[in-house]
Amino acid sequence: MKANFIGAVIVCALAVVQGSEYVYLDGNNQSCIVVEMDVTFTLSNGTNSVILDGNNFTVGGGDCASGSEEIASMSLQNSKEDILALTFLKAANRAVSVSFVFAVSPSYYFPGVPTPNSVNLNDQGDLVMGNDTQLYECNSPQKITLTGDLEGVNYSLVLDMTNTQIQAFNIQGGNVSSDVFVCSADQMTTAAIASTESISTNPTTGASTQPTTEPPATKPTTANGTEPTTIPSTNGTEPVTKPATTEPLTTSEAPTTTVGPPPPKPLDKSTYRVMEGSEACLIMEGSFQLSVTYMKKDNSSGSGIVNVPESKNVNVTGKCASVNDTTSQLTITPKKGDIKSMTFNFEIVKDKSQLVSWSAEVSLNSTSFPDAKGDELNHTVKGPINLSDAKVYYKCDAGETFKDETLGFIVKQFRVQAFNVESGKFSDNGEDCKQDVGPVPKTIPSNTFDFREGNNTCIVFKGRIQFSIPYMSKKGNASELISVPSEFNVTGGSCNTTLNGYLSQNIVITFYDSWNLMIFFSSDGKETELLTAATKPTKYFISQIQLDYDYNSNLFIDIEDSMVGEKKSVVATNLTMLTTNKDKSYMCNKATTFDLHDGLSMAVTDFQYQAFKDGNTAKFGDANECAGDEDTNSIVPIAVGAALAGLVIIVLIAYLIGRKRSRSGYEQV
Repeated sequence: MKANFIGAVIVCALAVVQGSEYVYLDGNNQSCIVVEMDVTFTLSNGTNSVILDGNNFTVGGGDCASGSEEIASMSLQNSKEDILALTFLKAANRAVSVSFVFAVSPSYYFPGVPTPNSVNLNDQGDLVMGNDTQLYECNSPQKITLTGDLEGVNYSLVLDMTNTQIQAFNIQGGNVSSDVFVCSADQMTTAAIASTESISTNPTTGASTQPTTEPPATKPTTANGTEPTTIPSTNGTEPVTKPATTEPLTTSEAPTTTVGPPPPKPLDKSTYRVMEGSEACLIMEGSFQLSVTYMKKDNSSGSGIVNVPESKNVNVTGKCASVNDTTSQLTITPKKGDIKSMTFNFEIVKDKSQLVSWSAEVSLNSTSFPDAKGDELNHTVKGPINLSDAKVYYKCDAGETFKDETLGFIVKQFRVQAFNVESGKFSDNGEDCKQDVGPVPKTIPSNTFDFREGNNTCIVFKGRIQFSIPYMSKKGNASELISVPSEFNVTGGSCNTTLNGYLSQNIVITFYDSWNLMIFFSSDGKETELLTAATKPTKYFISQIQLDYDYNSNLFIDIEDSMVGEKKSVVATNLTMLTTNKDKSYMCNKATTFDLHDGLSMAVTDFQYQAFKDGNTAKFGDANECAGDEDTNSIVPIAVGAALAGLVIIVLIAYLIGRKRSRSGYEQV
């Protein structure tokens, strides 16, 4: 099945649906990332394959690159909570590439897979899309294969794409660029057409003649069916696929647009430790790359990206902060490669851990920088950059870049603690970067959550959820209203469990990177009674609500530094709220508030829920309305009845007055 996707994402933006198009708008109602393609999704477990319904995908979230930012992202999500994540990376030479990751729960598609296990399928190589001011276009068929393992089973997703257009940077006025980077497959097609058109016909004999400098205008196969060969890039352009022929490759086949080589794929996450005795005192981990801008031999500017080697291939030294010291340092010295050394300097400023500067020494006399004018680059990037409270670690899984005009330190799955490391491990608490937390909604989004096991969707819950959470600000006691955003995942639950001896179901909703909301539903029958076929539950209700959360400066205004990174959990137990009959849903438009203890409350409006459902549909059954809604609904007929009664009285009075006047007139006559 094919779907047409157009997506764009920006923090705190609004998703607008226009027919089959999906557009995410920024504050100026303009798109900042555009993805359009006809695509077929084929999911396989190695034995069986299923075609996913692409029409069910909608824009789920992401982040646009603004200014000089080098990373952008977009995610597409379907009704089964599958997520296709696209990450766009702009290299220092302005070349843009995109990587694909697909998060899927195989149990939804293949029988016998444990739930709610999920697996991330990763691409086998990034797609190069030209430079940051260009629109990538490829009308020819393309195949992107993503793979991943779960419990010994290899899963794959194949994206068969045609009519593809992508732009992730520098979209002006909401319109994609007129400067188009054409994929090599389209270039081959264009070259073949041009070659065919260049064939002339002898006016005398009617025979066709062809210029000897052009290759035969054929499909990229030979007459005997041999495969085409791929000519690697030597001038920074995409590799060109050439028909298997003895004719030379001519300039008519060369790409019309020249960009630098694609950046290398990031290495797996590594951990780098500065040791004090037998324990670590400074820890930094992640997948790291270094972008370098240098002077070329022709005095123009060049750039490239190199990977920071894994921890097993480097020596780590540094300086730990003593009791009265506020500085620390980490130095990475690779055993081989382009990077000779990297040093990171940290300092505590007003109880905050800062990256005050970092430097790198890079050898330019290598294949990575063949056109460099000098042999070596040694440069320091000066901050400072606030990380986190000095007592906790700083985390940024989504990735960010610390840079100036010469060097860029590109990080993913980043975590660092430069002070107060105890027992050689990261602290229990940490502070998330803004990219991980995601956009904080200005209004309360209306969301729908559902949980299924196998082919059975047992829980559906929709509504606007907002928490009132107390905390300590720098000015004293305060509270913050925080909503469940539209970017969330259903990460767990159960259709068949028990709670306090009663048959129960539950759902787990994860948002803001690490917050978990768990809602439990219980029936009116005990587990022992329900073991017999003659006993069935007749009613159910919300029986327990739990919220796991952490304090961070992104969500809590002016929070006291000592609270940053603190993790908390509150739970309301033994509830018997919002009872409804089995096979029916419960609906309430007015606000319903749950006290979750410790001064924290949860308010839900415009909501409807149903548990203990049967079947594979997310539709609600007939609703039992809450008393507040019933009162509201009764106001209208009462008002109408009162108005009608008043009208009848007015008519009667007018009639009586009229009769009285008629009688008086008759008596006068």
